[in-house]
Amino acid sequence: MKLLQFAQPEQGSRLGLVKGDEIFDLTACAPHPASLHDLYYRHGGNKNSIETTVDSINIRNAPRLSLRDLLDNTDDPNQPHLISPVTAPADAPHKLRIWLAGVTHEDSAKLREIEAKQATGDAVNVYDQKYRECAQGGTPELFAKNDTAALVGHGGCISHPHNTQRLVPETELVTIYGLNDTGQIERLGYTGGNDYTDNGIEAENPLNLPQAKNWSHGCASLGPLMVTNSAYDNSSVAVSCEVIRNNTRIAYKEGHTGQNHLNMPDGLFHLERSLFSRLPLEPDTLQILYWGTPIVFSDDDLESGLREGDRVCMTFEGIGPLENPIVAFPQTNQLQWLDNHR
Repeated sequence: MKLLQFAQPEQGSRLGLVKGDEIFDLTACAPHPASLHDLYYRHGGNKNSIETTVDSINIRNAPRLSLRDLLDNTDDPNQPHLISPVTAPADAPHKLRIWLAGVTHEDSAKLREIEAKQATGDAVNVYDQKYRECAQGGTPELFAKNDTAALVGHGGCISHPHNTQRLVPETELVTIYGLNDTGQIERLGYTGGNDYTDNGIEAENPLNLPQAKNWSHGCASLGPLMVTNSAYDNSSVAVSCEVIRNNTRIAYKEGHTGQNHLNMPDGLFHLERSLFSRLPLEPDTLQILYWGTPIVFSDDDLESGLREGDRVCMTFEGIGPLENPIVAFPQTNQLQWLDNHR
């Protein structure tokens, strides 16, 4: 089963069921689930499963849209358009947690180590060390993106902070979790994700990681839809990433992610165990977990990183495309008082 969320002008966000190229507007049908969170925690998904809950909704008279039309509309907010397939309730952003894993694929670990050595001139081995630790069952690298408002969907804008050194895309499979009515964490489904990163400052010093991963006005994306857990084979997933500048491809890579490509015993469960043993999932809360990327762009592949005006286009096998434009970070004047009183 495939579900997505979309925005309908003058009606707000909606939950849709995807069948082929048709999208059935579930929000228009009783009991009117407004979102994935609403479907799961308010309409029985955490008791009867998401699939059973959706199947119980009468969609015979549901308004229908074209999936192709929504995928194609990445720049007109006045027409129906996709948003992130999972969002927090508008009045409770803390009901969605966003965590990510790093150094889970060999290519990523190797390049990050090389970049760190080039940036510092030192024989840095922290990334290789972490990769080997995970392979032996050690603690994985896990970190958070704390602002749910900075998570966008297909077509959503990613901002380029003014002090960015080198912004790069990271193509990642993503799992979505919920807490069922028996108190057990369950995998609800899978989607595609882009964990945008300033790997320039990360390469200078790994302690810069929180700043390399977090900023306002778009720092990560999800989409275009969620495939439910029972309908998705997460063993090996083909992915790709393309960067378009001035209507010309300037960078492109392909790779594979999935359980077979993670560098740790127990695969995904190794990440899950590490995350949830220290941060149990609270009731009425959804969790997003990015798996780490198998695709990395060195400076030779993408000189100076992403720029304003670029468009990043990813594909995820069995899920679909995920595209985002890179835009300027909004100007502010919030530091003037602090500067005058230092």
